Amino acid sequence: MRVGTGSYIEPEQSVVRQEQNAVAMTNRDRVHKAMDLLGPALNRFLAKVLAPDLGDSPWVNLLRLRDQNKGASTDKLYNPDDPMVGLRIITENVPNAVRKGWYPFNDHLSRVQSSWATELREVRNRDSHNEPFTNEDAQRALDTTERFLMAIGAPTEAEQVRKLRNDVVRIAHDREDVATARGNPSLAVGSENLPPWREVLSPHPDVASGNFNAAEFAADLYSVANPNADAKKNPEYTDPVQFFERTYLTHGLQDLIKRNVARLSGDLNASPVVNLQTNFGGGKTHSMLALWHLASDTPSSAYPDDVAALAGPLDALRGTKIRRVALVGNQLEPAKPDTRDGRPGIRTVWGELAWQLGGQEAFEIVADADRTSTSPGAALRELFELYSPAVILIDEWVAYARQLVNTSDLPGGDFDTQFTFAQTLTEAAKATKGVQVVVSIPASSNPNDGGDEISDEEVGGEYGREALMRLRQIIGRTADQWQPANAQESFEIVRRRIFATPDAEAMTKIGAIAKSVVEFYRKHAADFPSEVRDNSYADRIKQCYPIHPELFDRLYEDWSTLDRFQRTRGVLRVMNQIVGSLWRAQDKAPLILPGGVPLENPDFVDEIRYYLDENWGPIIDSDVAGTRSVPFHVDKDNDVFGKRGIAERLARTVFMAATPALHTAHKGVDKPRIFLGTAIPGDTPGNFHSALDHLANKSTYLYTEASRFWYDTQANTTRTARDHADNLPDADVWAEVDRRLADARKSSPDRTFAAVHVSPSSSAEVPDEASTRLVIVPMRYSHSARTKSSKAVDWAKEVIERRGEGNRTFKNSLVFVAADANRAPELDAAVREFLAWRHVYQNAESLGLGGQQTTQARTRMQRADDIVATRLLDTYVWGIYPRQSPGEPTYSVDTSSTSGTAADLIERTARKLEDQIATARSASLIRMDLDGPLAPAWESGSITAGELHTYYATYPYLPRLRDRETLFDGLRAVDDEMLWHNDGFAFAEAYDPTAGRFVGLRLPRDSEAAHVVESTLIIKPDIAQEQRDEEVRDYAATPDDDQTVSGAAGTAEPRTPSPGSESSPSKTRYFGSVTLDPNLPAKAFNEIHREVLQHLSVPGSRVQITLEIETTASDGFPENVIRTVRENGTTLRFTQNEFE
Repeated sequence: MRVGTGSYIEPEQSVVRQEQNAVAMTNRDRVHKAMDLLGPALNRFLAKVLAPDLGDSPWVNLLRLRDQNKGASTDKLYNPDDPMVGLRIITENVPNAVRKGWYPFNDHLSRVQSSWATELREVRNRDSHNEPFTNEDAQRALDTTERFLMAIGAPTEAEQVRKLRNDVVRIAHDREDVATARGNPSLAVGSENLPPWREVLSPHPDVASGNFNAAEFAADLYSVANPNADAKKNPEYTDPVQFFERTYLTHGLQDLIKRNVARLSGDLNASPVVNLQTNFGGGKTHSMLALWHLASDTPSSAYPDDVAALAGPLDALRGTKIRRVALVGNQLEPAKPDTRDGRPGIRTVWGELAWQLGGQEAFEIVADADRTSTSPGAALRELFELYSPAVILIDEWVAYARQLVNTSDLPGGDFDTQFTFAQTLTEAAKATKGVQVVVSIPASSNPNDGGDEISDEEVGGEYGREALMRLRQIIGRTADQWQPANAQESFEIVRRRIFATPDAEAMTKIGAIAKSVVEFYRKHAADFPSEVRDNSYADRIKQCYPIHPELFDRLYEDWSTLDRFQRTRGVLRVMNQIVGSLWRAQDKAPLILPGGVPLENPDFVDEIRYYLDENWGPIIDSDVAGTRSVPFHVDKDNDVFGKRGIAERLARTVFMAATPALHTAHKGVDKPRIFLGTAIPGDTPGNFHSALDHLANKSTYLYTEASRFWYDTQANTTRTARDHADNLPDADVWAEVDRRLADARKSSPDRTFAAVHVSPSSSAEVPDEASTRLVIVPMRYSHSARTKSSKAVDWAKEVIERRGEGNRTFKNSLVFVAADANRAPELDAAVREFLAWRHVYQNAESLGLGGQQTTQARTRMQRADDIVATRLLDTYVWGIYPRQSPGEPTYSVDTSSTSGTAADLIERTARKLEDQIATARSASLIRMDLDGPLAPAWESGSITAGELHTYYATYPYLPRLRDRETLFDGLRAVDDEMLWHNDGFAFAEAYDPTAGRFVGLRLPRDSEAAHVVESTLIIKPDIAQEQRDEEVRDYAATPDDDQTVSGAAGTAEPRTPSPGSESSPSKTRYFGSVTLDPNLPAKAFNEIHREVLQHLSVPGSRVQITLEIETTASDGFPENVIRTVRENGTTLRFTQNEFE
């Protein structure tokens, strides 16, 4: 793994460099920079919010008018990019001051968000006066600025301010850490400055140099009890003192030593028989070696303190020799008498036991039983009485006993006799003071099962199983069980054997590294397993350092399930290879992780392959590690990956984590676990997802299903899919994109657009109609950011201008959404991958795929389907539309980003283009259009609703209305305009040129509801009012019995009385009174106007409204209130305006 900082920086240097990297900025500099970012962003926000009312008039004119009303100079300049100018508009509520009731910001800023503007005025004031900012002040100012920028729709500027705020926070924290760490000046602070593990803790010289003997990690009892010249070259096993210096006393080993010392010291209550039953490589032989050395007559003072405290009582026996027996079954031959070292042709296990206890003299006690190959019986008790205290260690007994199955003529005796001896042995030990028998019996090969699964590697087949079961029954009757090392103790065993003991300085560094790593996990919590965010995981890192706990877990929990992998010895062997290789390669990583294992090292690969059944060498070379491998080329082809070796590290993690469980039901490793085995501070875990995708797409032996990944020895279908994807015509890709876009339109609930046209082949396929339509530009025509011209823009211009061979009329009824030029190739690749995997899955049978390959194809197809859906949204992000500013001779084609998080492309596009598509248009705004850009068309005094809609749909200098009903709803809303003469218009059914009058004239005050159709005339208020006044005069001059005037039609018709009816007196006066809510009088008066006054406004009527106000205050009114009310009443021309 070629990552790491490569240096170890002092804390003070860290802070200095970080401040230098921040261009030596002070807190005031950062705040000033934030204000510089705020000004233009606030300018854009105010222009957007105020534009519907101000049009093209600069919004700063509002502030200028407000200040001039207060006596300010007319020469004062107002810079719209000055944040103080913009903040004043909001905080002083300037729009309402200019025009009562105008609160444009209420719809855009909450009350809390508006309060931030007030706070920022103070920040801006301090900044302009060059006042200093403390860390706390700066953090608060920058935090408020960031929040306010997000509120006004300026995320880019907000992100820049966030970085400024983080600089303040980081440097403040670094200084605090330095103050804490001054007692340890070499403590590194910050995830970017973690030291390489090589600079903190060194391996033992033999590991570092590679001068180790592979068999050393499988040191057995026999070689220690019978040392030859080679064995003596490894004193860490044969020398008692060196052995204990490198031995970690687990809880189980401490308990075993205590029982052994007590038994040898004469305690009859101490365990006479101990069964070291554990799984393959579980530490039983190491425990036997500990007991062997304790009985070596070495004074306890020579041992480390923890061992000396336990072995102390044995010092009392130094004048009495403690007998030691080491019976190792795979070193004894039941078919051949033993004559080594002067032995008299010993045939049996009990003969060998006697010889080791007391030589020829002791052997004579059991000589007859040895000669006849029968159990020694009571002779064994006699032997123990004469040669106690003694410790008898029996290892690999199963390996010896299984040779006796189904035989009766071997010198070692038969099968049954062996177990008779076993029973006699345990009973004799129990009855004899100072004698302890320690037997190792294999347990299950799987630490998670109940012990029924037995490793063939250790017991040796069916005969071994039978021998094991018999031994378990006999030894289990009298033996006490031993507690093997737990996982955490196993970590320490390995660490002590491979690494030197860390000193106080190293422990300080290790603690800081552990803290930094866990903080890194918390920062990217979504990418890692939940348990690594706890403080307890930092403790695990410290305990396992420099080996990452995840690597230990995978070796102990997964690799140890393999038959050939001894749990402790196997881990020692593998870790020795890893540590030695990385040490010599000058590895720079802060920890040793699965992603850093040296799979490019042939020696390490040989070690790994030893434990695996299949031939993994070529697979590792092609798909996992090495310069010819897929991960190497993925990193080489992608700078983001290559800088950190991401793909290579991820591949190694997958291999180490998933390979042992390849043939189990639950194969593979999930992403959080992969990331945990790979990531170190300085990485960006977000890049790991895409790197894994690249690996899955290009590897031949990597499989993935349900977000789990693993390597297999069977080639996957990736190559088949890749070849198919490469050969797909572009037209097939475009057709799939169009299908998905059409499906998106069908499923979208949004109805902003009258229609959506997906990738039309020509402009002729887009109707020339007046309702606004969305046209999705074909994928092959894309647009790039910061460019005015592109293939997509040119294609859109063609559609705007023409429909087929003819010219298009309704140019302002079209908007477009187009693909991003940088994202389009990514979408193309994703679609090709989906189509390729769909082809493989649908043709699995004809391609001859197996079940696993078919499953992989289905999984990859589903995953590719999801990727296409995401990339489709990420690609179509450019809105295109015609727009023309007043005064410009022709329109231009503008673009804007429509990207966002919504999962509905149509809805998202509509929302992002809402300022380009009016889904509602008030009567007052329509009147502004008629008085403004449409003034020439309204110059005659009237225009039909249909003509008006045609103008809106044709000319880009007018607002783009969703459809005809948007206009008609706005026209009908003129009834809500109280000042309709200024902000509205009237209606008529037609115009009679002969009479020079409008037929069916209707004013907003008329009682009947407005009915607007295409032919309805929109009339200027003064013309309509003039005709209405004339109608009223005509009505007043005409006798009631001759004609009546219809306010709607404006025509006179004779009135014909009904037969037999008599004229009844007409009611000519209405009066009414009502009490208004003093808290909301305006609301009540509006209802009265709408529901009563408008109906009373008939021709010839005269409406008079009198407002009476009566207020009583029991304690009297203050003088200032009396003065204010009298002045205001006089100004408002009250006829009565008195207090009493």
